[in-house]
Amino acid sequence: MREDPRKRIVLIEDHLVVREGLERLLNLGDEFVVCEEAGDADQGLEAVREMQPDAVIVDVELPGEDGIELTKVLLREFPHLVIVTLSAHDEPQVALRALNAGAMAYVVKSEGIEALRTALRKAFNRQRSFPVLDKFGKIA
Repeated sequence: MREDPRKRIVLIEDHLVVREGLERLLNLGDEFVVCEEAGDADQGLEAVREMQPDAVIVDVELPGEDGIELTKVLLREFPHLVIVTLSAHDEPQVALRALNAGAMAYVVKSEGIEALRTALRKAFNRQRSFPVLDKFGKIA
């Protein structure tokens, strides 16, 4: 039995400073804990297989296979996994690709940590969160 009640997250992001910052910020509260991190799709897939997390936060732009393709791979293998995509771009086309791949949310990095926490909460309640699509009239 797990003693830590927080939702376990694997963080897949190629920029180390972003990974470290997100890990520290997410681990501060009593809701989430980053149990593993990875810098590319291959490492991320391996981490998910090993850690069996509750959720994955994945950057859409990764070296090698991108985060949207990784989302598809992860959901084929782990259909109930909660996936939140993270992007530097406020582009509805990219958000729509993430939605179609099965992600529960699309968070733009400029939105800040509270937007990410909110997206995670919604995703764990099986509510999709794609503000970029809403903003452009393409309701998710």
